[in-house]
Amino acid sequence: MKLLKFFLRDKVFIIAFSLALLSLFFVSPRVEQLKAININVLVIMFSLMISVAGLTEANFFSKIAIFITSKFFTIRYIGLVIVLSTFFLGMLVTNDAVLLTLVPFTLFVMRQTKEERYALTIVILQTFAANMGSALTPMGDPQNIYLYQYYDLGFFEFMGATFPITLSAFFLIMVTTYFLLPNTFIKPVMVDPKLDKKKIIVESIIFLFVILLILRIVSPFVTIGVAIILSLVFYPHLFKKPDYLLLFTFVSFFIFTYNLSSWTVLTDFMAKFLNTPQSVYFTGLLSSQFLSNVPASILLSTFTDKIYWRYLLQSVNVGAMGSLIASLASLITFKFVIREFPNQSKTYILTYSVIGIIYIILLTCIVFIANQ
Repeated sequence: MKLLKFFLRDKVFIIAFSLALLSLFFVSPRVEQLKAININVLVIMFSLMISVAGLTEANFFSKIAIFITSKFFTIRYIGLVIVLSTFFLGMLVTNDAVLLTLVPFTLFVMRQTKEERYALTIVILQTFAANMGSALTPMGDPQNIYLYQYYDLGFFEFMGATFPITLSAFFLIMVTTYFLLPNTFIKPVMVDPKLDKKKIIVESIIFLFVILLILRIVSPFVTIGVAIILSLVFYPHLFKKPDYLLLFTFVSFFIFTYNLSSWTVLTDFMAKFLNTPQSVYFTGLLSSQFLSNVPASILLSTFTDKIYWRYLLQSVNVGAMGSLIASLASLITFKFVIREFPNQSKTYILTYSVIGIIYIILLTCIVFIANQ
């Protein structure tokens, strides 16, 4: 019963699993379906989840954020520092991990400084910062990890496509933060969390091997071996931390999209439809709003030729700023808002949506100018 509840708690997984199961009625099970599962993607995500969970427990991210914010004494500049920290940390670890760590930190800082009324604004901008900062690198978010591996891209080739988005979003988010927050003096943050240096070293080793795998210097078996052995020896409780349902969701979508690719009529139709930069970009952008950008990436990549990889990658990253479900990481923030500010959920959704739509329009223009 507990196992059943575990699987039923994630609607995205239920949908993905149901689609994979349904597709097996039309395409008979065979070994090739297992080969369609991208092991590199799963290993990167699992190992990264373990590493980030350990670094979070060691107060690594909190220490950095508190050290930086303690140097500033106005709500505007503390807000800017928090948003900046979220933006740049998102480049190194996944956007959901950054938000899980730094949104509670933001709420804590706002309570400590008696400025809770600005928490909602900062949290909204943090969410955009996490999504756009993480857009830069292959390990920044799940859809990047997947597309980087699926299209067999080079590290700097990948970042060449995402850099215009991230750079432009950086200025948009900083300007928005500057004008939405007042330059009023506040009580400084005086908390100093204790670092677990041993845990930082162990988890940094795992993180290093994730980077080496992304750069294709080591095999996935080496990386997963290091992650499992170090965790078993030093911190076995960390095996409870990864989002296993997200990993199972990826497996389900791998099987589903492989089966879809076996339907000649569908692949011929989609190939004719997704045959221009504009059609690929706007299909990815709109699909992200309803499916979320991770499933949209896996589904559309099946039908998108490699010559259009840049537009698919850019669309699902820009699309992360649309609806609340466009990025699964955005839902993490919303859950905190519902819990801490239950009466302001409508205000949050409205503000988030308006700013997000403005950003999408501006970044879409920049994408097509940069790609010319």
